[in-house]
Amino acid sequence: MQKTGQVGILNAIHPQKSVIDWGGLPVDAYIRFFQDAGAPFTFVGYEVAQGQLPASPDECDAYVITGSSNGVYDLDAWIPELMAFVRESYRAGKKLVGICFGHQILAHALGGHAEKSEKGWGLGLKKFSVLQSKPWMTDGAEQCSLHFAHQDQVVALPPQAELLGGNAFCPNAFFVIGDQVLGIQGHPEFTRSMMEDLLGPMKTELEPVVHETAVSSLSQGTPDNELVGKWLVNFLANEYAPVL
Repeated sequence: MQKTGQVGILNAIHPQKSVIDWGGLPVDAYIRFFQDAGAPFTFVGYEVAQGQLPASPDECDAYVITGSSNGVYDLDAWIPELMAFVRESYRAGKKLVGICFGHQILAHALGGHAEKSEKGWGLGLKKFSVLQSKPWMTDGAEQCSLHFAHQDQVVALPPQAELLGGNAFCPNAFFVIGDQVLGIQGHPEFTRSMMEDLLGPMKTELEPVVHETAVSSLSQGTPDNELVGKWLVNFLANEYAPVL
């Protein structure tokens, strides 16, 4: 594929609220993730948690919304501004991909609902079932494993959405709206060391069994980061012209 598409990374992670070693800025880590998955795009980063948004959806061909320590219901001024930008970009026909918080705000902005779950934290390496497949989902996996780190969940999908995956704890873990919007609750961009960075300071905040279960899960398998990374790239790229 030609590098004809520009993808905007809408970083919803405030630098003062993150304990993860991103190997640079969070935007850098997301760009590396997509490049490692073979993304044929150019990238530009926007620090949305610090009030920076594109002036218009037309600045990029597609947008990826990152995770965040915030919830969609928080009162920070940038959150409703981001939701308005999501709706504007959707009306403009831009492709939108959301990871964790990004997944939640896509659903919330487009007619669904996300909230803090009464089930508590979903932490660690977790499996979810793939309920249906799309042409861009290579290898036909029936289930996937990813790192998860969330208290909030999408409890109602937008009316036009299709559910692609979930599990008993997080039923709405993976959805699409046509070929335009994709949300996934898990973190395909997270390495084990990132999860360890995140879980370390949480030891004093969590019930011991919750923390121990999350930490031990990291040794009980390998996340399907590469597979899901290919899915996200395929989803973003399927309207870009291949090299003939």
